[in-house]
Amino acid sequence: MDGHQRQKEQSRRMIEEALFALMKEKGYAQITVMEIVARADVARRTFYRLYDCKEDVITFYLDRICQEYRRKSTVLERYDIRQIAEDYFTFWYQYRDFLLLLHHHKLDYLLYDRVSSTSIEVVRERIGDSELRLDSGMEYFADYSAGGFLSLLYRWIRNGMEESPGQYAEVVSRSILGKLKTVI
Repeated sequence: MDGHQRQKEQSRRMIEEALFALMKEKGYAQITVMEIVARADVARRTFYRLYDCKEDVITFYLDRICQEYRRKSTVLERYDIRQIAEDYFTFWYQYRDFLLLLHHHKLDYLLYDRVSSTSIEVVRERIGDSELRLDSGMEYFADYSAGGFLSLLYRWIRNGMEESPGQYAEVVSRSILGKLKTVI
């Protein structure tokens, strides 16, 4: 990464931190770009070189988190719902404060939009069998699995993310597997 790119990333981080700090103090709708740049100690033109609006700050941050999630997801030997749930919830738990902040400001739709497409890609990539990965039915399974886990993440956020990732993964996997046994 060259010096210009490093400075750009540093400005992004300062703007993100400023916006998130302001979101802890007041309503998202009341926050202005002028307040963000003043808190971040960057020029207004720097903000507009990086973003079109304050919502972009959140979506770029979510994109970075989703890229990290994708990088950390490994190919599975077998589909173990308990392990998948624990990996998924453990990853998102490290962003607990941010996720709860989004929910508090009713910005969950931004999370849903970014995470859903990334989760579908991750499900496809985690299937180790290349023939299975190319199977035409895999796209439905990937959508179903990603949507289900995203809904479970959203439920956890709505409930304040009180349980540890391991506890929540246990409840989720036990419930899903229990219901599958009764309907199959």
